Amino acid sequence: MNEFPYPLILYEKALMPHDWPRMFYETAELGFQGLELSVDESDARLARLDWSDRTCLCVARAAKAAGVRLQSLCFSGQRRFPMGSEDPALVKTSLKLMEKCILLCQNLGIRTLQVAGFDVYYEPSTPQTYLRYTDNLEKMTRLAERHGVMLAIEPVEKGVLSVRMALRIVNRIRSPFLQIYPDIANMAALGIDYAPQLEAGTGHIVQLHIRDALPGFYYGVEMGTGIIDFADAFRLFARLGLSCPLTLEMWAEHEETYFDAVRRAAAYLRRAEAASRLPLSGISAKEKELSKQEKG
Repeated sequence: MNEFPYPLILYEKALMPHDWPRMFYETAELGFQGLELSVDESDARLARLDWSDRTCLCVARAAKAAGVRLQSLCFSGQRRFPMGSEDPALVKTSLKLMEKCILLCQNLGIRTLQVAGFDVYYEPSTPQTYLRYTDNLEKMTRLAERHGVMLAIEPVEKGVLSVRMALRIVNRIRSPFLQIYPDIANMAALGIDYAPQLEAGTGHIVQLHIRDALPGFYYGVEMGTGIIDFADAFRLFARLGLSCPLTLEMWAEHEETYFDAVRRAAAYLRRAEAASRLPLSGISAKEKELSKQEKG
């Protein structure tokens, strides 16, 4: 039996919050090689940016003890504190938080800091907010260079919408420490064909978010019930020669059955990848079986 050919990373919010040792051991038990930490808009998670060196060391040791790597950090707190805001105070806070994110990644040994493609989120996006976002992203990229932390732009539903848009920013800033972290579900929900987008970004894709979607629905779509053909996605990844980590992005932290939900989603991905390696004449029947097996 062939091994799953990609490092599989789990988004923190797929797990119910517990102490770090338990969360890391659950990550490993579910078959994931790494965990993606979240620093979102909540005050509780933003407070992680002020972790002491001792706390960072304890978290890193707990991950190592479980055999799990701290792969990446998702800074979705930029919705609340966007780099492109018309409010100078918000921009100042945003840049300070970005600096803290970079330092936290360095202290934890995290390889990739995902930067949301939102120029703004709770205010109107304009050419000025977008330019301010890209200008400030360049400043943060130079800071990340000095600390050896990779920034990776995630195309989202507002601002940077596609890999090609992210690529234009990457080509403008021209730093090996600024790359792209696509989410195929975001593009599919927007009606963007992600195949040519990923092909255009080849050579700059350092990690991929993988989950299902529906038109106009970005979050909470159960794996296998949306519009993404995962076997076809894996065929695309193979054709493009991608071998970067894949992050299963789920939001199950408030569900009592979170562990089983993650296990089912991971199993679905593994079966889809296996189906992608079948001869073309045998794929359609195999793919039909994926959903049946989930329901069974």
